[in-house]
Amino acid sequence: MSTFHDMVTRDMEVFFNPDEFGEEHIIDGKPVICVVDDQTYHDRKGGTEFAVAQSTVFLFARSRELPPRREPGEELRLDGVPYTIETWDEDMGVSSVSLFININA
Repeated sequence: MSTFHDMVTRDMEVFFNPDEFGEEHIIDGKPVICVVDDQTYHDRKGGTEFAVAQSTVFLFARSRELPPRREPGEELRLDGVPYTIETWDEDMGVSSVSLFININA
């Protein structure tokens, strides 16, 4: 019988698989297979944005593949674009990072 940990590990292999959901992005100059989602923000805000002067994306990656965890307000470069970290959470080896960039900056 598989343990819960084994099941989660298998699920992560599917989630980050480039043939499934994963994509290679450059994070702080290093290629990382991850999932970048800009739709979650729209869903959390009810699907609409009114005169928003910033863009928010969520980055999901294996924690071990990312640079060391940073605090809100610090910078993380995603595909060469400097984003500001809003939140950085880690759970069971997966990091969920909320990033934003001011569009009119």
